[in-house]
Amino acid sequence: MDKNSSKTAGLITPSKWSCKGYVDIAEGFKLSNRSDGLSEIIFDYRSAVGSMPILETSNVSGYGAVEIDIIFSETYAGIEKETGDGPFFLFSNAMDTYRVHTQTLEPSETKTLLQLPFPQRSQRYQRVVLKTPNSSFHISSIGYRPIRPPNPTVNTFSCSNNLLNKIWKDGVRTVDACTVEAEETAEAWEVTESGTRILGQHWAPCRHGTRWGDVKVQFEVKIEKGGASWGVHMVANGLIFCLDLAKRLLAAFEGLSDTNGVFPTMSRGCWDVTPDIALDDWISVTTIATGSTVSVRLNGVEVASISNLDIHPILGGSQNNTGSVAFGGPQGYVSIYRQLQVADLLGESLYHNELLLADKQRTLADFAVGTNAHSCIIDGAKRDRALFGGDLFVMGRSICYSTANIDAILGSILLLTSHQTSEGYLGNLCPIQAPTHTEMSEPPTYAFYSLSYALLLVVAIKDYWMHSGDNATILSIWPQLEKLMGFVERLVDQRGLVVAPPPLSMDWFPMGGPIFGASGKINIAFYDALMSMSRMCKVANTKDTFSPQAAELKENILAHLWNPIAGIMRMSDTASMVGICQDINAYAITVGVSPTHGTPEPILAAPRGNELPLAFQNLDRWDEKKVVSPYASGFAAEALFERGHGCSAVELIERVWGVMADETNPNYSGGHWEAMKQDGTPITDDTSLMHGWSTWPVFLLPRYLAGVSPQEPGWTRWKVQPVLVGLENVDVSLSTPAGQIGVSLQMQESLGTGSIVLDVPIGSVAEVFPPSQSITGQKGKVTIKIQIPNEEIVHSRAKCEEIDGVPKTSSPISGKPAGGWLGQISVLRLLLKWLS
Repeated sequence: MDKNSSKTAGLITPSKWSCKGYVDIAEGFKLSNRSDGLSEIIFDYRSAVGSMPILETSNVSGYGAVEIDIIFSETYAGIEKETGDGPFFLFSNAMDTYRVHTQTLEPSETKTLLQLPFPQRSQRYQRVVLKTPNSSFHISSIGYRPIRPPNPTVNTFSCSNNLLNKIWKDGVRTVDACTVEAEETAEAWEVTESGTRILGQHWAPCRHGTRWGDVKVQFEVKIEKGGASWGVHMVANGLIFCLDLAKRLLAAFEGLSDTNGVFPTMSRGCWDVTPDIALDDWISVTTIATGSTVSVRLNGVEVASISNLDIHPILGGSQNNTGSVAFGGPQGYVSIYRQLQVADLLGESLYHNELLLADKQRTLADFAVGTNAHSCIIDGAKRDRALFGGDLFVMGRSICYSTANIDAILGSILLLTSHQTSEGYLGNLCPIQAPTHTEMSEPPTYAFYSLSYALLLVVAIKDYWMHSGDNATILSIWPQLEKLMGFVERLVDQRGLVVAPPPLSMDWFPMGGPIFGASGKINIAFYDALMSMSRMCKVANTKDTFSPQAAELKENILAHLWNPIAGIMRMSDTASMVGICQDINAYAITVGVSPTHGTPEPILAAPRGNELPLAFQNLDRWDEKKVVSPYASGFAAEALFERGHGCSAVELIERVWGVMADETNPNYSGGHWEAMKQDGTPITDDTSLMHGWSTWPVFLLPRYLAGVSPQEPGWTRWKVQPVLVGLENVDVSLSTPAGQIGVSLQMQESLGTGSIVLDVPIGSVAEVFPPSQSITGQKGKVTIKIQIPNEEIVHSRAKCEEIDGVPKTSSPISGKPAGGWLGQISVLRLLLKWLS
């Protein structure tokens, strides 16, 4: 490949490749086809990369135009498919919906640089297929042009376990891939003087119409390539129409798209377009939705009518057969749209947009297809590239222990909390290209996925505050948080448990559907949110009514959802008494709801042998998929750390995330995966292999192995309480609002000795657990020497756990100007006991 071309300088290029058919790799790559058979190359970048695809061609020959396909996939299985590991239809236009691009090349001997119309944001594999018989072309350069430089790793972690170091670094890479800087996202639609040009992509709904019912939608469209497509009753799913120019055919589909994906698509009919309807110029389209019927007129002639519709929105909980107008299309469609008018059936205008250049900013905002105004986090790098409260619950802490991109956490908080219903339900899902909702009207229904995610957002906000010390933001959004608490309180039944309706009861595994009854996840998240509100209420100068409410809720949870015999926190009051939901059981332990029981380690630890832990066991439809979830396993690892089973927590992390860290694995992405099968392969071919909610180890490892966490907002007071798990050393460095914090733990376990060296910024206080003496620090470093009594050292390393009943004492170490002294103490009881 020509890596010296000025046009292709700085490209991310592949590391290896494999070929089929007639491929000459002497100088670059020359693909040739004969009369039958196809030639192709699969490029392997060894880990997932994502940016703008670039291809430089030369010496194109054939008896006419030459057609190639460029296919993308993160997963190894996906690259062999015609569509790669896509398409992706769910929530946003922040990436290319399709993972295959068809390009037509004209015969030429000169070099031509091709840049695809949309970025591909994460893939390891790239396949180029020559489709035209008796043709050839030469690839002189191929790769990806970076869209932005990586976020620097401001905060660091390392230890004597190389696998944990690898897992942490891959997690930081995932954090960066799932962070979007302000205005990083390219505009998906091209707004011009003559109209808005829309390429076939995700069907983007108008945010003002997600609650519309009976409507009359009118617009004009001019097909430039392939066809035109629009939808009604759309939020994520709805009724989609596709007008195929070559076939002169109008087809209708109920679902997210015209093809099957995560959710199935249902064909609702096809209609021939008669020759008297001209399709070669501007076409007048009228779509009328009345009750369960939708009809379409082209140039005033009725072409289609569909009856007996009963479309249930998968987002937002609105009534059936409601939703907005949307535009998008199958791959290869290109059309220009103008003069959009939406009215109710009495003629009252609901929305009007000429879709011309003068309306550009409004158009891009109204359909969430422009750039992203805020820095924010996203769920997955390749898809769905949307913002979820449940993902921020993990990613926010991961950022604080790695890239320290606090702006991305703040932008996420501001975007989500700007969406709140009049009743108080707080936004927990949002396309990153959507504007903050400032209107007095109800926000779009696409912002509401799960009540548990809304409550986890409150906890994520508390975590942000603890790490940043940003009182101003807490004060500004406090009314929204209080309103959410009131909304949830109105869902409490006579037993004192939250019972949310099904549209609010989804959780992280959508294929399982809603959790019926009193959901364990919602109630535990409500408890955590109440405790977070209790912590933050002093900023708003509000009386703490939240902690008493949380205490009462805890009693009610234990009375109705806790199985004291099995030691299981139930998924819900309607679920099996012995069914195990990994994240719910773990979360209840971490927040202190579940009492001490002999079973948490067997339930949450890695299974015996080499198997991976299942997220659901004995829970009817939930465990049918046999899903292994790093998201749920992260909850479990934290609970094990909290209960003193440090070695089991590390073993679980090594077991689950070690599979992802194996560079010999053909699915290795250099990142953390969304979900797996029990054999350690991605659960589906389109599984995200760079997924933010799986980055738990990025904060768990420094948080527990070095034991470093904020005790007061902005790190003015922080603690060091390491969980010892057989490591010789652990080193953490953190850039905080209080200054640079450092913790270096050295252990010689065979001798029962060690030391902790601290960097304590001036003006901050570090509490070290144990011992109980007060230690005055100095500018620079403070060293604490450790001595474990001989009787507490057992040289068997089969199992380790923290000592029960260690006094909760600490040593405050205050950062001071030079002139202090170096603290040196002997610790008689540490946090570790070796058991044979």
